[in-house]
This record gives sequence, structure tokens and C-alpha cells, in this order.
Amino acid sequence: MLFDELLIAIMKAVNRERTLSSPYHLIKGKKSGQTIQDIGYYGLFPYFAVMPRLEKRFYDQAVDGLFARGFLQENTDVIDLTDMALSSETPATPLDGWRYRGNEQLFLSRLSLTIQTFSHISQKVNSFDPVINSEEIQLWTKNYLRQHNFRAPETVKAFKAQVLASLEETAVPEQHKMILMSRLSGFGFSGLTWEQISANQGIAPLDAQLNLVETLHAWMHIIEQNRHPLLLRLLEGVIQQSSLTESAQRTEKLFARGFTLQQIAELRQLKSSTIEDHVVELAMNDPYFDYSPFISEEIYQTIVHLSREQQTKRLRDIKDKVPAATYFQIRLALAVKQ
Repeated sequence: MLFDELLIAIMKAVNRERTLSSPYHLIKGKKSGQTIQDIGYYGLFPYFAVMPRLEKRFYDQAVDGLFARGFLQENTDVIDLTDMALSSETPATPLDGWRYRGNEQLFLSRLSLTIQTFSHISQKVNSFDPVINSEEIQLWTKNYLRQHNFRAPETVKAFKAQVLASLEETAVPEQHKMILMSRLSGFGFSGLTWEQISANQGIAPLDAQLNLVETLHAWMHIIEQNRHPLLLRLLEGVIQQSSLTESAQRTEKLFARGFTLQQIAELRQLKSSTIEDHVVELAMNDPYFDYSPFISEEIYQTIVHLSREQQTKRLRDIKDKVPAATYFQIRLALAVKQ
């Protein structure tokens, strides 16, 4: 998938309902109530936080390119795709952003430092400048290596075999795998910059970065599935065990203990609107969520029916037609799994 294709895939889902900045926040992994809810409303789970370090200027350049090529038309309020964009095919992708939420970079950092260490130790070089500066990652990797007897030749051999075998099973183009390999450093060679990879592969830097994320997501899935033991340990803390954000999990525990939303807001010293965001997130992820304490059945059914009939999830449009409902109730009704 190219970066432009990623943008169009997201924009198709929210066309004429969200602003041009909406995809940027989603790709960056912004944990605002609006972004989290849009993931559930529009089924955008694969794309969340796939590029947490994306700079706004590069995003804006890509959007300008979509206008120039006739995929977007001018609209000061919302995303407005042309028929050419709406009829374009969305390519298949192994992206699983909601599951990893940017933590594939943690896996890659541990992998990079492990490979650099094995490469130098194999050449009997015990001192080198680590490719990863984070002291936390360095400490984690040191402990990992000690636990696996990293100086033993059989450990290095086993690690290499598991890397090659699992990558062979990973169903992404070879060019994607080459981008991954190009980012790694070892004895006598350094990983390439994005500009160098872009020139070598003949693709834009943003496309190269997205291809790397696709490779990591597909590869980590294989590692999980086939239980390559030396690599599996590198995934420690990378995979999200809960579908909820950490803050929503804390709210869920208090709500389960019988606290009201107002009491939870006071206990956690958060705005009531933030706690309401958490309730919407709970409804989005729990197929058995009981919405009855927050909204009457009549209003709930009216909102759901109107949303389907008008084919919209735009809160303002629904509010105009159902003035008796609060914005919280509208968001909740749209989030409840049907």
C-alpha cells in the first residue's frame, strides 16, 4: 500500500463527514475521544497509529497531491472525494494498527540492537556504538541477550534461522522485506536513511516507511502464530492485550464497582466529557454493553434508524433531527455494536 492509497482508504470511510485533519490524527494515533470513536464508527482499526512520527508538513504535502491529481475537490468544511477517488480500489494490507498501536517500533528497536550485538560478537568485537540510544531498550536487550546465552554460536545460528524462516513465511512483497533489511545495522555496515532507501527503491520516503510498517505487522503476526521462541520474546509488551485504551480501562473498573460517571470524573480528576468518551469506547468494544442507564430505548432506536436511513454518522446532522438527544447519547448510540 502506498501512502496516498492509505489516505484515500481512510477518506472513503469518512467522506463528507470529517475534516481533512481527521486522517492525520488517526494515522498518528491520537487518543482523543473523537479519533477513538471514529475507529469504531467507520471500521478504521487497521490504520490507527501506523505512523506515530508522521510530520504534519508531509501529510499536508500528500493531501495537496491528492487535490492536484483530482482525487479531492475543494470543500472548506469536510473531506470531499471525487468520483475517481471513490471508485478507486483499496489494496489489501496486513496493517493491524489497533492491535500494535505504534509498538512495532519497539519490536524493531529491540531486533535492531540484538542483530547488531550478534553481528559484532560473531566477529569477536565486544565494544561498539549501539544503534539504539534509548537506555530502557538497551537495558531490556542486555537482559534478553544474557538470558539466551548470546555469546554461544548456536544461539546466534538459531536466531538467524528463526529470522529467515519467519520472514520467508511473511506474505509481503520482497521489496518490503528489503526495506526492513536496509534499516538494520551490523559489523561493518550501517542501516540506510529513508532518503537512501527512497533513492534505491525508487519510491517516496512515506511509501517506504509505510511498507516497513506493513512488513512488521505481517511479520509479528507470523511470529505470534508460529511461536518462533527467540523472536516471540521480542514482542513482550508490544501487543495490546486489551481493546481499550489504558485510561478507558481505569474508568471501566470504577464503573464496574458502581461509581457514577460524575463520581468517576471527580475521583480521576478528569472532565465529565472525557469519562463520557470512555463510556463510548466501552460500548464500541463490548458487544454486550448495556446502554440503558444512559439512553432510553426510544431515543436509541431513533438515532440508529436515522443514521442508517441518512447514511451518516455526523453528530450535528443527527442532533438537528433528534434535538431531545444529547451529543453523548448520539455518540453512544452510534458506538453500540449492532
